[in-house]
Parts: sequence; C-alpha cells; structure tokens
Amino acid sequence: MTVTSGEDKIKWWKDAKFGMFIHWGLYAALGRGEWVMYELNIPVRDYERHAETFNPVRFNAKTWVGLAKAAGMKYIVITAKHHDGFAMFRSQAESFNIADATPFGRDPMRELAEECREQGIVLCFYYSHVIDWHHPHAVHNKYNNVWDYDTESKHFPTYWNRLAKPQIRELLTQYGPVGLLWFDTAGGLSKEDSEELVELVRGLQPDCLINSRVSHYPGMGDYQSKGDNEIPMYGEDSRAWETPMTLNQSWGFSTKDQVWKQPEAIIRKLVHIVSKGGNLLLNVGPDAGGLIPDLSAERLREVGAWLSVHGEAVYGAAASPFPYEMEWGSVTVKPGRVYLHLTSDNWQSELRLYGLKNKVNQAYVLSDTSRTPLETVQSYDAELDHHTLAIRLPDKPANDSMTVIAVDIEGELSVDTRESQQPSGHVKLEWASGRIDADTKTVEWSFQIAAPGTFDLELVCFQKEGASWDEAFREGVEATSGSQQFTAQPKPDQVIKNSTACQHPYSEVHSHLGTIVFDRPGTCTLSLRSALIRPKSGFTEIWQADPLKLRAVKLIKRQ
Repeated sequence: MTVTSGEDKIKWWKDAKFGMFIHWGLYAALGRGEWVMYELNIPVRDYERHAETFNPVRFNAKTWVGLAKAAGMKYIVITAKHHDGFAMFRSQAESFNIADATPFGRDPMRELAEECREQGIVLCFYYSHVIDWHHPHAVHNKYNNVWDYDTESKHFPTYWNRLAKPQIRELLTQYGPVGLLWFDTAGGLSKEDSEELVELVRGLQPDCLINSRVSHYPGMGDYQSKGDNEIPMYGEDSRAWETPMTLNQSWGFSTKDQVWKQPEAIIRKLVHIVSKGGNLLLNVGPDAGGLIPDLSAERLREVGAWLSVHGEAVYGAAASPFPYEMEWGSVTVKPGRVYLHLTSDNWQSELRLYGLKNKVNQAYVLSDTSRTPLETVQSYDAELDHHTLAIRLPDKPANDSMTVIAVDIEGELSVDTRESQQPSGHVKLEWASGRIDADTKTVEWSFQIAAPGTFDLELVCFQKEGASWDEAFREGVEATSGSQQFTAQPKPDQVIKNSTACQHPYSEVHSHLGTIVFDRPGTCTLSLRSALIRPKSGFTEIWQADPLKLRAVKLIKRQ
C-alpha cells in the first residue's frame, strides 16, 4: 500500500479501513496480559530478570506480515514500548530493550520494517509516552509505579527529555517511513509537552500520522482513537476515527483468556465500523516464543477470505449516508454504487430500503461474477415524501457472514437523511442524532412515521462489568411525545448477545419503558429526560468512560 503525503497524507489510512494491532512485549513471558507488572506490583528488579530468559526464537517477520496481508489488513501497529518500559527495538537511550537485555539479541522492529516494505504493508509504531513503570521519573495522573518509586521524588522532565523523546526520535530515524505513531494514555501530560511531541514527529517525518491519544487536549493528532473496543454512533465524530479492538478480551498474550470473537462477528463489526466512517484496528497478542496464537491466525484468515471477494465494498468506501443503523446490516457507498451488507439472520425473500432517491440501474450479488440482475421496484409516496426500493433477494444468502448487494445508481447519490421508521415498522434513535439540552438533562428527536400504530419504547444502554444499574437509574427516565408523558424505572430486561456495536467490557442491555401511540403518519417527536443525559465527553480512554452509557431508544411497532 502506498502512503500518501502532503495535504492528502491521511488518505491512505482512510482507504485502508483495516489494520493489525500487535501487543507484544516482555509481559508475554508471564502470560497474563500487558498490565501484569502494574496489577501484581512486580518490582523493577524482579521484572528485569524476565528479560534474561526472554528469547522469542520463533518470531518470524515474514510470517507475521504475511498473516496481516492474508487477513486483508493494510497496516500494522506494533508496541515498540508499552507501559512496562521495555523497548522492543534496539535503543541507545535505554538498555532495557530486546536487543541488549535478552539472549534474543535481535531487533524485531527492523525485521518487520524490512518485511513490511517487501509485502506492501504500512508499518506503524505504538509508543507509551507517559506511562512507564520501569523509569523512576515517569509520571501519569493515575497509573504509576508507586511500589518502587516515591511519587514526590519524580522529575518528569528527566523521563521526557532523556527517554521518551529520544526513543521516539530513534523510531522515526532508524526504520524508514513510518505510517503513524500510536500514542496512549496521556493522562497528566501538559498541553505544551503535547504540542512539543507533535512538532517533534512533524519535524522528523512530516507524513507520519499521529493519533489523538497523543494528548487529552481536544483536536490534537490527525484522527480520533476511540476508547478501547468502542464503536461510536452515526454522526458522533466529526473527523476521521478508528476503533482499537481485541480478538479476545486481552491485548497482550494471556493463557487464561480464551473468549474469542468468531470470524462472522469480526466481519460484521468491521463492516459496521466502515459504514460509520471508521477504521478497525484489530489486535493480536503473540506469545513469549514469538508466535501469533493459532486461534487468532485462523480467524484472521477467514476474515481475509471474505474480504478477498467483498473488499470492493470496504476498502476506500465511504460511510453510509443514512443517519441510523439498518436492522438487516450495514451500508457503504462509492460513486455511482451503494453496497448493502446483509447478515444471514432471518433471511427474507425481499429487502426494502427507505430513502434512496436515485434511479436504480441494476442490483446484483457482489460475489456473483456474472452479475445476474436482481429484480428491483422503486416507489414514491409524494404526500409523505417517502422513497422505497424493494429488491428481490436470492433464495438463500451467498455467504454465511454477510452477503453484499451492489446497487448501481444514476447520478450523484441522494438520500432522505431524516430519521425514519424502518420497513419492519420499528424506529431506532441514537443519542448522537438527538438534540441534547445539558441544563434540563433531556434529549429530543424528530423522525418520520410511515406506518402509524402503538409502539413499545425500549431504552438501549451499554453497561460496564460491575456497574450498578439501580444506582445509575435511581431517578428514573421521563418520556414525552406530544400530550403523552410517563416516568419509568428502567430494569435490565434483556442482555443482547453477540451485539455488533458493543463488546467487552460492556454489554448491550435493553429496558422496556412503556408504550406510545403515533396515530397518523408524518413527522413525530420524542424526548427523554434522565440524569445520565449530558454531552458526550471528548475523553477517549475506556477506563474513563461512563460505567453505564445511554446509547439509543427503540420504538417497536406492535403488530
């Protein structure tokens, strides 16, 4: 993949859509994840001893890069230094590194750089620039080594000027072009130090992208790193963004974590993210021997097999023009073509899409090399200004994960961007699309009803492990639509398994609030009041996220 430069330097990354995150470090030797030093308060001297036997002789850069390519990934982000302070490259700034402190004696970052160039994959580096449990003067606003070092004696400029900046300079001068630097956990870093770091990167490699976690000050970096495993709502982000996601529930290698996402789920999450305008950075955690676990590799190859057929609808595709999630899957677009990504769940003989105004020239299954036309019917209700496209589907899905229908259209894409009832009769309204009044703790939506009736009102929340539901909703939720008003005490009525938009450490939970009647078609309104309603925080890190997050409301039409 060719890295773009100048004003268009982020284009390669936006087009790539899919990257491999690799969490690999000395912590792999303990097999308990990348936070093991902090969680067990392992003294620096004891942790350093693990380097004496760390010898990942089974590491093979060609194999790793080849797996990323087979998975359809276009770039690799690897941990050059994580929070334990152990550098996975040869560093003159600090001898606590894989080349100088281990019997391995090699520089895997150099080997990966050479192999990435050979196979056309963009190499990028993760660097923990604030947290460093090995260095006596590293200072974070929360996660520090307080079992070895006296916090009052720390002098952050010593760490910053003698280790962090020198190592970043090494990464940008010793390995050729670097696609991006992925910084993490900037808690406590001043705006001045943040700006200095950005300028350092810009000065050494002007085309190297920088993620938003370089700083907690808004707007820094070239794109937004979402919280760990976080998929945003439609329209939530105004600039380019990326979801970093685990394949299981750990980042670094863990012998105990065997909760693996299935290939079908990965494909659906990837498409869902792309349909919202983002990238997916999917993680693997190699073991102490240098091997990516077989269960990771198997899943990635299956995802790659799907992308080898359907990549046209992913790479370089734009987000869905519709401001809401589709019940049957996701939408991506390119000039003159709309891609409908259908799950195999509850496969129907006909797909109906509301709001597409363009004339349809043809529709076909993307994996069908003969492009056999599917029967289409378009209709328009002038009174409601309501467009409907009906597509006759094949008898069964073309793929167990997702079947893609390509719809060729005339002219520049034109759609109805109003919040609308879906063909099932249901309506889903996300918080990001509502008008939030922080003073009154309310959110209000306007939306279109084509088929009036009685609706069950459901609240959709993401609940973090261990979060208290009753505490969050002790004041209840008030719903209002015209003259209809009621207050409900939400209960965790249903936990949604295999949610496309939600993952560990959160669960998607639905709560029945009551019923509302819309007795005529046209524009309707709904407002909710809750103590939980407030503008979304710009803070990106998962441990700072709300323990219970309001996500959407669903109006489910009674039959």
